[in-house]
Amino acid sequence: MRLSGTKILLTGANGGLGRAIAAKAYAEGAELALCEKTQDLAEAAKAALSGKASDNASDKANVIALSGDLTDETAVTSMVAKAIEQMGGLDGVVNNAAMLGDDDGMPTDTPLATWQATLDTNLTGAFLVYKAALPHLIKQQSGSLVTMSSVVAHSASAVPQIAYTTSKGALEAMTREIAMAHARDNIRANCVAPGPVLTERTAHYFDSDEKWQARRQHIPMGRLGRPDEIAALVCFLLSEEAGWQTGGVYRADGGISASYVVDDSKGGSETP
Repeated sequence: MRLSGTKILLTGANGGLGRAIAAKAYAEGAELALCEKTQDLAEAAKAALSGKASDNASDKANVIALSGDLTDETAVTSMVAKAIEQMGGLDGVVNNAAMLGDDDGMPTDTPLATWQATLDTNLTGAFLVYKAALPHLIKQQSGSLVTMSSVVAHSASAVPQIAYTTSKGALEAMTREIAMAHARDNIRANCVAPGPVLTERTAHYFDSDEKWQARRQHIPMGRLGRPDEIAALVCFLLSEEAGWQTGGVYRADGGISASYVVDDSKGGSETP
């Protein structure tokens, strides 16, 4: 129960990773504010947690469902304030919410609207959550921030997704800046950079043998990640066991970012 009594705000709580992080944190004793774009989605995250955790978490006062559009500063400020008020404080934040547009490709074919919407949600949304949460954490001189990045911030995606990749690289830079600015405030800020993880929202990327083999060749461990593996790393960084970790990026990608793999399907020059 290393997170016993720790008050954590989690965005993107109803996604595959969000649900896994919520379940792991709750099992370790955390009090949770499960945040989504709409109240229905937030309530769905809460209901899903009750099905995974003991003692019917959906009926507990230490699990609350909140909504707020991450692209709206007023909505984000209100959401964070409600979380602090209803939980009686705040000790940790997990910025997990993200979008990846179906038409997010290369610069030549990605619509400007998709580029802007992706950055607004993935990058500006995380900025606004931290902007609202940091004054409370600074005042109490403690806290842990975990930003969900991606392996694509380190190794170009096997499938082009320029806006998503850019947003994840920028998130890591922002998180390092926060970590250094607030290290003497005893506020830690770290990133987790997962590789491809199998969830309901990602299953369509791997739903045929052709799609799977095209991606498998880039994964040294030869398999997809599991949500619980990512959640375990997130909860470690939230805990006091990671009390001297700040400004770091922790990759959980099956070795992708450490490998030297080239897609040779298009051929190349002959051997000299």
